[in-house]
Amino acid sequence: MTEYAVSARPRAELARPGMADEALYWLRDVLGTVAPRDPRSRRLGPRRYRLEILAEVCDRDTFLLVTSWLGSEAVPAVKSKQAYADDIRLWAEVARELGGHERFFVGAITPGMIETWTKVQKAKGKAPRTINRRLSVLTALSQYAKWKTKDQSIASPVTKHDRPKVDPRDETTATPILEVPEFQAVVNAATTPRQALVPVLIYTLAGRVTECCTAGLHNLKESSGKRLLDLRRKGGKGRVWTLPPRLSDLIDVAADGRAGGQLLLDDNDQPMDRHAVDRLLNRLGRLAGVLPGRDLTPHVLRASKLTHMHDAGVPVEEIQEYADHAAIETTLRYIRRRDSSTRKAKHAAAAVAVYDHLVDRFVPRGEQE
Repeated sequence: MTEYAVSARPRAELARPGMADEALYWLRDVLGTVAPRDPRSRRLGPRRYRLEILAEVCDRDTFLLVTSWLGSEAVPAVKSKQAYADDIRLWAEVARELGGHERFFVGAITPGMIETWTKVQKAKGKAPRTINRRLSVLTALSQYAKWKTKDQSIASPVTKHDRPKVDPRDETTATPILEVPEFQAVVNAATTPRQALVPVLIYTLAGRVTECCTAGLHNLKESSGKRLLDLRRKGGKGRVWTLPPRLSDLIDVAADGRAGGQLLLDDNDQPMDRHAVDRLLNRLGRLAGVLPGRDLTPHVLRASKLTHMHDAGVPVEEIQEYADHAAIETTLRYIRRRDSSTRKAKHAAAAVAVYDHLVDRFVPRGEQE
């Protein structure tokens, strides 16, 4: 990290200057590391702290502004903080390539750059949702800068005309769903209790991978003869789950007498992070023969559980609550595909009744079967 990044004070009124360093190191650990890809060779470089990279690509004032933004509740989720930090790196590269700016700053990206960048992304076949997400980061940072600096002249370079239209029913990039027998095959592919606990826990809670990886045995409680799990969900929301007895039994077997530590450990007694979970699920998915040509991810298990709830007739509002989605539109993205497929099949079958007797001249009944 550069010298100014470590010594800079996030707020001038701090009475203990050392606390500023503590805050930066906290944010450094939250943002974690990344292996930057060389823009020319496309080769991955050594892993580095995202915060150190931001200190290099941003000017001083913008670095302080970005650290204030990413460290605030304006960006509550850890995964979002990391994704936004990566997007700032991207826009710093755009500012350097299209604007000739050595360092990124608020205002470095102009509407003309946005227009050029957006066209290039479309030419590369990037998904509209991906383009919109990266554009949204600029808008969010501009809004935060306007509030933080009280400078009313700050405006986002992104307009509604720059954003490609996103079809909410587009299924080409949708998260795949496992049917119940397929999920059972995944669990059956596990060879140890610890392996089995990973898909079972994520599926049962419709959990996000980070939530499950950070859960510890200390989060397990007993109350009125029931086993409870105090889970910290996205945005820091605390949720208490009553564990089904069989899941509780599996947790005990996987814990193997441990009284502390993370809930999810691999077979070498190492705590599992999201990358370890991804590797395990990919292997179990291949062994189970599900999703040929695609990876089995935690998000697939989450989407599968929510879709299975919908299949079972659970009201969508209840599914939304179970998933901890702030907006019901998010929940509908998981289950609408099933509704759409069912409705399309029903309407197509109904159309046959209109012309069924008329096509007998061309397709004899025996050949239709």
